[in-house]
Amino acid sequence: MIDQLLKMAEGPLKEVLANSGMSEGPGTANAIEETLSSILQSKAQNGDMAAIKEMFSGSETHNDSPVVQNLAGDLTGGLMDKLGISKEQAIGLAMTALPLVMNYFNKKVDSAPGANNDIMNSVADALQGGGGSGAADILGSLLGGNSGGKGGMDLGGLMDLGKGLFK
Repeated sequence: MIDQLLKMAEGPLKEVLANSGMSEGPGTANAIEETLSSILQSKAQNGDMAAIKEMFSGSETHNDSPVVQNLAGDLTGGLMDKLGISKEQAIGLAMTALPLVMNYFNKKVDSAPGANNDIMNSVADALQGGGGSGAADILGSLLGGNSGGKGGMDLGGLMDLGKGLFK
């Protein structure tokens, strides 16, 4: 599920990488998405939902936030391995990508109907295998479901997506 969510930010990520001259090739955005997905899945499996909650808080995430700093080390190492780049290049990519991805979802949450805290907690609960009555609608609206606050998927679809979280 996390990988599908991160795919939503692929366009803006590719654009920022291209405009900044930081792209290390055509697979850079994909490497960032795959590595970040793996990191977030691992953290969720271990009960660490801080990054997920930050990503769906509806509040702007800055480069110096503890969550970005925590993720940056893991993402840097993964990018060095996947792309064969220097530590300095990987840090630059990580520090560009992390706030962009976090704030991409924060903006979606902030503009969605409902209280930001409720959305954040519902997404975190859904990713941990819970459900909650409004999780499918909330997550569906973030995934581009129809208007009016109702999501584009039912609870069964949400649960199918959730199975992919703990591969």
